[in-house]
Amino acid sequence: MHRFFQLLLALAAFVGGLWLLYAGYGRGLSLAGKTEIGLSYMQTGFDGKARVPTHRWMYAGGFALLIGSTWWMMKGRPTPPKRKRRR
Repeated sequence: MHRFFQLLLALAAFVGGLWLLYAGYGRGLSLAGKTEIGLSYMQTGFDGKARVPTHRWMYAGGFALLIGSTWWMMKGRPTPPKRKRRR
C-alpha cells in the first residue's frame, strides 16, 4: 500500500474516533443516556451483573481509534529500502 493511502486511512480513523467521542458525550447527556444509566443501576441491583451503558462503549471505541490512528500516522508501515542492482 502506498504511504499516502495509509495516511488517508489513518486520518479517516482519527476523524471517526473524534466523532465517536462526540457522539458518546452527546448520548451521555441526553435523556436516553441518563435513562440507560438509571436502568442499568436498577438491573445491577436486582441480579448483580455489571452493565456498561452505550455511551461508555462509544468512549472506548473512540479512544481506541484515536490511539491506533495516531500510532499508524506516526509509525505506520515503513517503506522497504531500495535494493541496489548488481551489475
